[in-house]
Amino acid sequence: MATSKAYSNTWEGVQQAGKDAGAKYPELVAAQWALESGHGKHTSGKNNYFGLKGAGTSRKTKEFIDREVISITAEFVDFPDLGACVRYLVSRWYKDWDSYEGVNRAATREDAARELVKQKYATDPTYAEKLIKLMKYHAPASGAVKPVVKANPKPILYRMEAVHVTWLKKEPVLAAELGEKEKVLVPAGKGYAVVAYTERAADAHAQVELAAGAGTWFVFEPHWRKVAGSGESMRPEVDWSDFTCLVTPNLTVGEILQWDKRRIPGPAASVRARLLRTAAAFQRVREAWGRPLGVTSFYRPEPINAQVGGAARSRHVTGEAFDVYPVDRSIDSFYEWIRTRWTGGLGDGREPRGFIHLDTRGGGGFVPGAGRRPADEWWYS
Repeated sequence: MATSKAYSNTWEGVQQAGKDAGAKYPELVAAQWALESGHGKHTSGKNNYFGLKGAGTSRKTKEFIDREVISITAEFVDFPDLGACVRYLVSRWYKDWDSYEGVNRAATREDAARELVKQKYATDPTYAEKLIKLMKYHAPASGAVKPVVKANPKPILYRMEAVHVTWLKKEPVLAAELGEKEKVLVPAGKGYAVVAYTERAADAHAQVELAAGAGTWFVFEPHWRKVAGSGESMRPEVDWSDFTCLVTPNLTVGEILQWDKRRIPGPAASVRARLLRTAAAFQRVREAWGRPLGVTSFYRPEPINAQVGGAARSRHVTGEAFDVYPVDRSIDSFYEWIRTRWTGGLGDGREPRGFIHLDTRGGGGFVPGAGRRPADEWWYS
């Protein structure tokens, strides 16, 4: 019995699977995989990396209806492996299927991406533009130069200062149990900038990564006080017209603007500075949560905010808010975690909208360690 060819869950692997299945533009298949599954990180059904609907796994998903993101429940096809999923996609959307003409008929890969939208593969009106951007980056046309995305340094989460003579330690144990090369004596009053933080509530220790390459250490939290960071250290050069440009290590311009060119901020320094501060706030949450976060809304200048049904005085208008959901964890677990660590505004949109709203009102933001409360909290109907 013939064995199905195995393909790696990577851009190159999916592109090869698309080529073998008969896609005229296999890089478009790979772009769909990257967009629909977060570069292979999550699936809708078993081995379903393209959001292909049909009898199988039932789960919540998001659809664009009248330019607004709506949470619905749908069924998604289950597949035995990645190759079978790609063959299914190509046979029904790239090749002619029943009475439908496949996108293989398109003269260019860009036209093929637009045909997918015309044929109702996706409800997102910017779906084709997103695919084209991904193809330009990962598979530039002949003669084109692949753009270089410069990763920005990790933003500072907060500063910590020693309130007693204490230690930076390589293990979460008593300093007396460690060798001289496994600990650093810290005098009272000395401070460090922290770019990553992991709680260890069981023994009152925390694991911290220090800025400027100063290493990863364990600290005994009662010996330190935290000073909330401002994000001022993060001043990346952002090309607001390039949706693939990284604003933080886990947030792109496309996610901030929702891939809508009308939202590109003007040259006013105040607007762009606010967006950078809010992006830094998002990054602090993302770093501490430690898992992917999807973004359903970020910057919504007028009149776009009104067009999508946003509140008249929404902080999305000023670039001081973002709506997110955990990609591979339950939204309930994320809500219970963030509401004890966020000091700005928090909107509970778990049902029926499928997101959590966070804004920086009153100078609020993420503070490591549980025990905080939002400045304002509400529930969406």
